[in-house]
Amino acid sequence: MNRKVTIDPTRRTLQAAWTAYYAGNNAEALKRARAAKRLGAGNPDPYYLEALALSALNHNAEARELAQAGRKRFPQYHGFTGMLGTLEVNLGNFHDGVVMLKEALEHQPGAAHLWMSLGNAYFSLGEYDEARLANARAAELQPNDAAALGNYAAAVRESGSTIESIPILRRAIALDPLQRVNRSNLLFSLLYDEHVGAQELRREATDWAETLARTPVDAPPMQPSEGHRIRIGVLSNDLRRHACAYYLIPLLANLDRERFEVHLFSLSGVTDNVTRKIQQYADKFHDVFGMNEQAVVRAVRAQRCDAMIDLGGYTGASPLQYMVHRLAPVQIAWLGYPSTTGMKEVQYRITDIIGDPVGFESNYTETLLRAPLFCAFHPHVTAPLAIYEPRYRVVPTPALQNGYITFGSCNHIAKLGPKTMRLWSAVLARCPGSKLLVESAGVERATVRDMVLRRMQEHGIDTERVILVPRDGANQYVTYHGIDIALDTAPVTGGTTTCDALWMGVPVVTLSGDTFHQRVSAPFLHITGLNDLICDTEERYVEVACALAADVQQLDNIRQSLRPQAEAGPMFDAPAFAGWVEDQLTEICAETKRIAPRTAPRQDGIFFGGRHYTAQDLLMSVAAHIHLGEWKSVYNVLENLTSTWYRHWAVAYGLAEYKYHNGEPDLAIELLVEAIGMRPYALALYRKLAQWLAERDLDRSALAALLEEQFGLTLAALEASPAPNVFETLGLELPGAAVATRTDEEVNA
Repeated sequence: MNRKVTIDPTRRTLQAAWTAYYAGNNAEALKRARAAKRLGAGNPDPYYLEALALSALNHNAEARELAQAGRKRFPQYHGFTGMLGTLEVNLGNFHDGVVMLKEALEHQPGAAHLWMSLGNAYFSLGEYDEARLANARAAELQPNDAAALGNYAAAVRESGSTIESIPILRRAIALDPLQRVNRSNLLFSLLYDEHVGAQELRREATDWAETLARTPVDAPPMQPSEGHRIRIGVLSNDLRRHACAYYLIPLLANLDRERFEVHLFSLSGVTDNVTRKIQQYADKFHDVFGMNEQAVVRAVRAQRCDAMIDLGGYTGASPLQYMVHRLAPVQIAWLGYPSTTGMKEVQYRITDIIGDPVGFESNYTETLLRAPLFCAFHPHVTAPLAIYEPRYRVVPTPALQNGYITFGSCNHIAKLGPKTMRLWSAVLARCPGSKLLVESAGVERATVRDMVLRRMQEHGIDTERVILVPRDGANQYVTYHGIDIALDTAPVTGGTTTCDALWMGVPVVTLSGDTFHQRVSAPFLHITGLNDLICDTEERYVEVACALAADVQQLDNIRQSLRPQAEAGPMFDAPAFAGWVEDQLTEICAETKRIAPRTAPRQDGIFFGGRHYTAQDLLMSVAAHIHLGEWKSVYNVLENLTSTWYRHWAVAYGLAEYKYHNGEPDLAIELLVEAIGMRPYALALYRKLAQWLAERDLDRSALAALLEEQFGLTLAALEASPAPNVFETLGLELPGAAVATRTDEEVNA
């Protein structure tokens, strides 16, 4: 007798949903999961799969709501706990994700995907040792999973064992040669191996670039922009709190918007206060996070950029995996990855003659565009008026008080590899009594601290002489108050940390090599007159560090002169660097978008909030707001003016007025004195100082002596003249009866 077998329709629909999900058809999986849920309301599996498909479609918030409902309805179904943890990680709620994932792993200790999510959460929190342990467990459970091995390798690298991560990455790549993150991470990790040279880096990059190019995308052809301006695109995963902001914002703010426009394309799911700041300096901001490769190429090409700048290279969500498909007629590598892209589709690379001397051309597939300096740097780029705050003033070198030299480094722990340790050990051995201060993220945790100290001991460093300082963003610059001499890392040298040190008056001893990543510090030292601190051998590095340490008074002289020298040069001259970029783009984009070369000198001014302001407009706005007592607006305009007038007497004076009328008269007087120091022949500033000193009943004898020496003028004669108004002090013609002013919306970038 034949028996008819019936299949539960809920089960059949659910099987079809899983089939669609594993095939990558997430929209179909979502549709089928919802159908299964309607058929079997008492079954938790359709809820789970619906949330999973929503997450795969990047609807993580909606998926979280569904998973929360599923967990409440089916409390014994532990899969929802793990899913919620993973979704919290996807949404950037890493602490919540850790809590949920640890709870889920109590019930599912063999779930490799949950260990991977936990590792990702710890990694994002900067808890790299915990990330390493979690990802090691995932890799143990899935030894042939390229993604699990890659995550483990990344955590090994970030916890300070970069060289050890390389064989793990090579094993992951052997399992899946097309896994993009692993290939990018390998290229980045190879920079830390002192035995890997420029030609090997070029071969590895070229091989990966050619592999990427073999994946076709269906996208409309490139077209030049419409209108009379060159349209610049910037593609990056780092349009957020990241070191790139210190260089990107000064460039964007100073580009001539009569001749250029800027489109930013963000590959990051993070939007923070730095993102919002950067957005103000773009003509348009495009969020392409979460799009697949083809969709990104289509979206970017649709904006018809004439030139595309890579900001990231082979790091993070690499922009290069999209730029290999040609997003614009001209493509340029700039910041983020200090080596060649290996791509024929990226025609140019911005650098300089010190970072890439003559003869380095063969290190690259790109044509080198050599600027006077490959970038302009502004500290406190998101709060630019902080450069005038007392806590950031250069202090005497600490050895004068301590009686011993403190060497120091404020770098990522991944840079503290064997070569760095070898150099530091030799310096300390030659300088008895000295100490070594190392600031790095993670050293507040015992596991990381012990690992760093153990590695130092292995290289002969007496750890009793070592001071480990946890990284704190609030102390980014003030840590240098405790350092006499900065010792650079090798083979990957400092970049932003070198700029920070020089700005705080701390000389940096660096070892330069035959690739750019071994020379990133050198251009900054060269441009500030510290060529003698650029060393070409390890022995020279040790000699120079110890020679500096031997003469504390000379060391202090260097410290006191370094910031003014640096600020007066190309390192801080954002308008000049922007002008150089404009000239390069005018020339290299000429085949597809011709604009007239600049003939007249560039006009000071900045772009923000959708329009361009001349420096004179902003200065008049500062004066008008001071005149009207609109102090919030005064502060906002001064912040923006700083983008083009980095340290300027008019900004110091305007900030002095702000401080004087907002309860900080002593600091206001200090700022006014600083303004006088930058503009010593402006009598109006002296008259304002005399007025404030009199109002505060403070001693004016030093001012009287200065007036006599500078002008042959008595204090009484100065005070007999009427106090100048703000327009006169700033050298502006007083407007008519109605004082022109800007709205808060216009000035609040």
